[in-house]
Amino acid sequence: MDAVIFDCDGVLVDSETIAHQVELEAFTRLGFFIDVIAYKSRIQGLSVQGWGRVLNELHLAQLNRPLPEGFVDEVSREITRRILADVRPIPGAKDAVRSFRGRKAVASSSPKHELAGKITQLGLWGEFRGHVYSGEDVNHAKPAPDLFLLAADRLDVSTAKCVVIEDSVNGVIAGVSAGMTVWGFVGGPHCGPDHHLSLLEAGAVQVYFDMERVAQALRDLS
Repeated sequence: MDAVIFDCDGVLVDSETIAHQVELEAFTRLGFFIDVIAYKSRIQGLSVQGWGRVLNELHLAQLNRPLPEGFVDEVSREITRRILADVRPIPGAKDAVRSFRGRKAVASSSPKHELAGKITQLGLWGEFRGHVYSGEDVNHAKPAPDLFLLAADRLDVSTAKCVVIEDSVNGVIAGVSAGMTVWGFVGGPHCGPDHHLSLLEAGAVQVYFDMERVAQALRDLS
């Protein structure tokens, strides 16, 4: 393999738990209640726009009215604020990134400014040499393949020679659709006990439960 493309949230950074906490607080204020497990599975890996569409659909179905104007943007800003105030690396993630000596990129659905802040605070910006791509960089975010195709194009590598590391079903679907080999990762605290089965069903060729094993696998690729 010539290149590795990392997702960010849930793979490099433990930000999913913060995001879900902010969301649940906001939903409670609205009097809007969700099945947490089903909700997480559906929205994980989506862009802010994709998340907003799903959220509005659920809100309409439950309360027979659309979300309040500006709600999605307000909650998104609060998520970004809290995450950047407390960037928590997934244990072993930085070592895993550094263990691969070939070309590498980040392809994440996070807002561009938030993504840049997370990668910078992790001290990994130089490792990726500017190859950090957000869902805002393409017209169609995950589960469409566009973001991974963009990363491969900018890295100047064949999609067939790329490994993607993803923790979400939407991300796995995107990587497979791009013609890449996808490794699932379920070592984040937001992952339930059966999440690895969902990633395998979506097309991941293997699933890792901790970053030490990911790092070893990446050293073997280098």
